[in-house]
Amino acid sequence: MYHIKEAARLSGVSVKTLHHYDKIGLLVPLKSENGYRIYSQEDLERLQVILYYKYLGFSLEKIAELLKEKRTDLLPHLIRQLDYLTRERQHLDTLISTLQKTIQEQKGERNMTIEEKFTGFCYQDNQKYHQEAVDKYGQEVMDQALERQKGREDEVAAAFNKVFQTLAQNLQAGLPVAANENQDQAAKLLDAIRTYGFDCSMEVFGHIGKGYVYNPEFKENIDKFGTGTAQYTSDVIAHYVAHQPK
Repeated sequence: MYHIKEAARLSGVSVKTLHHYDKIGLLVPLKSENGYRIYSQEDLERLQVILYYKYLGFSLEKIAELLKEKRTDLLPHLIRQLDYLTRERQHLDTLISTLQKTIQEQKGERNMTIEEKFTGFCYQDNQKYHQEAVDKYGQEVMDQALERQKGREDEVAAAFNKVFQTLAQNLQAGLPVAANENQDQAAKLLDAIRTYGFDCSMEVFGHIGKGYVYNPEFKENIDKFGTGTAQYTSDVIAHYVAHQPK
């Protein structure tokens, strides 16, 4: 059993934070007769799970929802978190490799293709967006998406990057949004989402397109392919969705 200061020292969490977790019912330890909080081994194991979820970007409200199961049933959460972290490590390894190659190119030691420059820049691979996607589409849907992508991370990134690169080139070439070349890319993007993500409806695809502009992080990420690519992609998707059979 551990008093609150010892629990804080062991976990690296402040006493104030532990008080807050107790207040909102996220981590409620036993109380001694004089009101002191006493943390058990099981409490600290639950705290570990909470901290992993926080690192992964989950809100405290969502963590509380995820931990509604029995206090002792933490193994599924640990397995899920390991899967998330493994994917994040793979993504970071890819970005580190891309950055190293870019530095070498800047030093004149190698040349990079446009595809190589953007390897790893794929919104599906960015963990920052995972919680937002969970909130919109549900945990089960996103778990299915992660399972579909398992072991195919490079393939997933290449599929999305190719579409964004092509649309950026079409934008530079002055092609109108309604051009067949762009509408073909919208179809490929939807197919990629359905293949590597989830069974996306046309309505949801339209919302995703709007998100490319309204979400600042999405917009910044996609505009790495060329200034204005996010808005252009959003407009291409909107036209595609509007002209599909009802």
